[in-house]
Amino acid sequence: MCKPRLSDEGLWGLPGLPDFLLPSPELSRFQTVGESALGVEPFSYQGEPHMVLAQPFAGRCLILSWDYGLQRFRLEEELSAPSVVSCKPLVLGLRLFVLAARLWGGSQLWARPGPGLRLAPTQALAPKRLLRPNDAELLWLDGQPCFVVADASKAGSTTLLCRDGPGFYPRQSLHAWHRDTDAEALELDGRPHLLLASASQRPVLFHWFGGRFERRTDIPEAEDVYATRHFQASGDVFLCLTRYIGDSLVMRWDGSMFRLLQQLPSRGAHVFQPLLIARDQLAILGSDFAFSQVFHLEPDKGLLEPLQELGPPALVAPRAFAHIAMAGRHFLFAACFKGPTQIYQLHELDLSA
Repeated sequence: MCKPRLSDEGLWGLPGLPDFLLPSPELSRFQTVGESALGVEPFSYQGEPHMVLAQPFAGRCLILSWDYGLQRFRLEEELSAPSVVSCKPLVLGLRLFVLAARLWGGSQLWARPGPGLRLAPTQALAPKRLLRPNDAELLWLDGQPCFVVADASKAGSTTLLCRDGPGFYPRQSLHAWHRDTDAEALELDGRPHLLLASASQRPVLFHWFGGRFERRTDIPEAEDVYATRHFQASGDVFLCLTRYIGDSLVMRWDGSMFRLLQQLPSRGAHVFQPLLIARDQLAILGSDFAFSQVFHLEPDKGLLEPLQELGPPALVAPRAFAHIAMAGRHFLFAACFKGPTQIYQLHELDLSA
């Protein structure tokens, strides 16, 4: 385990080097969004950054934008989506789409034809295939936008939906009967890949070949993985694998396989989210039982080192983190399942004074 280097003020320094040489990033609370959420997604529409929150108990996808007068995030629009688990945005020119993946009542596609108009439901998405969605991701295949929806039902299969005319329609079923909990789109060796985590086996890596996804390999030493996220640094591709019981894992692609690089204690974790904020590659490990931990990638070591804890108050069952830059400022959204969504602001503290 990495040796902690936390001072009383929550700042970090490198052993053997004077702290005044090291500017230190720190996250401080900025704003609260009252309702709980399962997911949070950033997107840019008409040159303005936005966030969309999936709020299952409120039964909506909540779109937030920046209020330049109040210098805070404000409600822009809400979409009715009972039991929603994921709100995934897609911007195509002047058009805005939002996929609302729902546990009950069927998943829907909402669309805004142009600026100044409101989003409206336009399509029921694969009602006979999407039985119990748990995650939705956007990816581009052969120049066309597609969604992949991970299905966690015993009789379901993860579904790839691609654009065809005015809507999105099933193109391929993947990984049937495995109760998939998470999907992650990534690029390896210049080709699209898809990583699926499930409740029944190790994560499986697919690659795009001949107009469809084909199984390539699975991830060794990675049992009981709930969710997967990736990031790139110094030309390498890394995975953050979330495990609720045991240690969460950091892996690195070696050209043919993901190899174990680091293990981090993570009892009660549902999210291990890498984020590039300003110049800092961070990763946040959420916990249902303790403070969520922020890690910083040390370039010299190629390892994640502890940076700070988020709290008090502690995040209550965090499920997703997302970064948005606005007016030269950097913000972190923390979507919580059993508490309000918290918004943090990143400050880079100058320790040279």
